[in-house]
Amino acid sequence: MADVEEEEGEKVLTEIERASSMSAVQHPPETNRSILKLPDLAFGIAWIIAVAAMVGIAIDYGWDEIGTSNYDSAHKKKMAVKHLIRIFIVAFLFALAVAQVLMHVMMRFGGLMIHASLFMIEGLLLATAILCGQYSRWYLGFFFAVCCFMTLCFHFFARHRIAFAAATLHVGCEIVLSYHVLQVIGFVFAITAVGFFFIFALAIYGFYNYKTHKDASSKEIAIAIVCFILIFFWTQQVFKYIIIATTAGTSQSWWYGRLPSLVVHPAVDALARSCTYNLGSICFGALFVAIVETLVVVVAYVRKKAKDYPGGCCVSCLLGCVQCCLGCCEAILDYINKYAFVYVGIHGYSFLYAGKQVVELFSTHGLTAIGNDYFTDVVLFMNSVMIGLVTAMFGVFLVQFGPDDWHEGASDVEIVVGIFCGIGGLAVSSVVFALVDGANKSVLVLFAENPHILEHTHSADYGRLSKVWTLIGNEIPEEEDEEKK
Repeated sequence: MADVEEEEGEKVLTEIERASSMSAVQHPPETNRSILKLPDLAFGIAWIIAVAAMVGIAIDYGWDEIGTSNYDSAHKKKMAVKHLIRIFIVAFLFALAVAQVLMHVMMRFGGLMIHASLFMIEGLLLATAILCGQYSRWYLGFFFAVCCFMTLCFHFFARHRIAFAAATLHVGCEIVLSYHVLQVIGFVFAITAVGFFFIFALAIYGFYNYKTHKDASSKEIAIAIVCFILIFFWTQQVFKYIIIATTAGTSQSWWYGRLPSLVVHPAVDALARSCTYNLGSICFGALFVAIVETLVVVVAYVRKKAKDYPGGCCVSCLLGCVQCCLGCCEAILDYINKYAFVYVGIHGYSFLYAGKQVVELFSTHGLTAIGNDYFTDVVLFMNSVMIGLVTAMFGVFLVQFGPDDWHEGASDVEIVVGIFCGIGGLAVSSVVFALVDGANKSVLVLFAENPHILEHTHSADYGRLSKVWTLIGNEIPEEEDEEKK
């Protein structure tokens, strides 16, 4: 009798937990939609003013300089480029289709692709060691052999983390493929970033010529150019982090089972939040990376000039070390910012509070996050290179077997098409896989916060993630514990 009552009590408790969890699914946590986040708001306003100023300078000074130039002699080149654009468009669409196929492949064989990448690295190290031994460079052969052995040990002991990276990669690809509007948003921002590069080039070219004609001092021109470079890097980082925050917001919608609708699409809603309520936070965090990037450019320029002076080799070497340190700082800041803007996109936090959440995440799941990102980046990099090569070959194929009027008037057409189609393929893959990378990071954050929501909305994905989550030494909290939190 007591056993029956105990079983009934457990059933009642299970029903209560399920009802509580379903309530969380039906009523997801509210995102902070306040625009009055200080000091984030001030940085958002400053960025808008800076971009408007650069656009104004590009129109006032750069456009006049272009208007005074004579381009009549380049008419044939323009027509050749116009013909080649058709090849580029077809090749870029081909690259996009290949990226979609590869996302499906990564969903199903992500783990095998990670293992294949590591085996390839180990094979290259072993082959290099053998080759060095054959040429009596035994010390180099021993070094590469040790590197191969260490890579094999790393591969063996990290097998569970590879399984978790494959699981998060599967879910990340599934999110991106579930919301095709998200890919459209990514390409729109990629095109916008390219357009802003031309605005930057136009502004700096026109302003430099204008100040040169006015006999302005070189110091004044140098300060202005550094400011232009800072604004350019700042804007590029803002665009990138808007995409990450948008992907994170869309991932949250997928996590809670929110399907696309004709009224408000989850990706469009997440984009609207990123460009309004969260814009100040994004501009605040992007400025730190932009400042470091600008310092890298300035140091590289000074280092190049230092070689022309007596004793400049020592100064150049010292500046090279400074440039290397700045590059490392840039990479670390960018990595932390990506997770910070995942929190911004999901919860609408201010940048400083999001950074605090990243510190807490890394204090508990730091190795999991770093390992997951490393193995995922290996697969995404390999697929990006593959798309670039395949797109280049497809472009050359179009030249050889496509209509002749598609490349009329162009010289060295196969080389030109191959190079530009390869670069275009890399650009397309970088946009698509940047979305996958953002979704992958969002999956880790959302699973660490509330894994049981996924159990009700996408049970198969929950089973896949929870299984490997425990293999790498993490525990899944009980639902009642999450409710108390």
